[in-house]
Amino acid sequence: MSVSKWHRLSALALLTTFALPLPLSAQVPAAAAFPTLAEQLATIAAGGNGRIGIAATDLDTGESFTYAARDPFPMASTVKVAIAATYLAGVDRRRFDLDQLYRRGGTVLTARRLIELMLIRSDNGAADILLQAVGGTQAVNNWLNRAGIRGQRMDRTIARLVLDDRGRPSRRVAANLPQTPQEVAQSATLTDDGEVNPAFVGDARDTSTPTAMVGLLAKLHQGVLLSPDSTRYLFEVMGRCVTGPHRIKGMLPAGTPVAHKTGTLAGVSDDVGIVSLPNGHRLALAIFAKGMRSEWERDRSIAQLARLLYDRFSAVGLPKLSWGTAP
Repeated sequence: MSVSKWHRLSALALLTTFALPLPLSAQVPAAAAFPTLAEQLATIAAGGNGRIGIAATDLDTGESFTYAARDPFPMASTVKVAIAATYLAGVDRRRFDLDQLYRRGGTVLTARRLIELMLIRSDNGAADILLQAVGGTQAVNNWLNRAGIRGQRMDRTIARLVLDDRGRPSRRVAANLPQTPQEVAQSATLTDDGEVNPAFVGDARDTSTPTAMVGLLAKLHQGVLLSPDSTRYLFEVMGRCVTGPHRIKGMLPAGTPVAHKTGTLAGVSDDVGIVSLPNGHRLALAIFAKGMRSEWERDRSIAQLARLLYDRFSAVGLPKLSWGTAP
């Protein structure tokens, strides 16, 4: 059996139950039907005691898949992609320079080094220095708005976000819980019977929808937001990320190029980035997970979902996917 045929059969074997309906033109007789990607993805995403949001887009074809992708999820450190992009936009306008020096305690570091610490090792201190340099959270939000990204917002410094996540020293609280009654009212999603659905309730601050995050990654990778030099630099640094080895990269074939950024808070695990596929295409991918029993369970779910998407978007001759929704 040829390698390509084996790969296609392997991809088909991974696709199992809970499908978003295919267009009539893509449906096949029941006797010939095989389980779909949507079925398997939704089974994993809806399983467990938590909530998962997914958005994936083939940047070469535009083919996409989403699940709960218009719901806001805590961004955690994935917001550092927007911080880096905002700073690099300033570099392109010659407001900043990558060799510009910033003081961190008793050390002086270049902006280049701070960006690398922020994106490769998710260094929070480096992120807040760059955030202050660009003008704070409102400057990042203004840049996102100019970039046409809707559904992503930054409200706190990373230090404040981490402090709020920890709660009182004797107790850790989940980052996605509302902080005040007003925030509950602002961020709650109602079920059909009018009651608050606890799977959606959370702090509306510092959140992104999966759709917004993939939109940001896609525009950045396509070079419409930054100069060619800044675009190459951003994804080269993200390609050296060492955090979250068991998330998007966890079940992909060894050596698969992934330029990504992770995020972690109490009860929250995220991973977003660009995955290189064997067919030469690039897959923009955002997977946000909150709740569940442990970080290990969230990481495993992210890895399973990423592998299913990798196999499906690498395959040829299968029915096209379409934007999906979660119940």
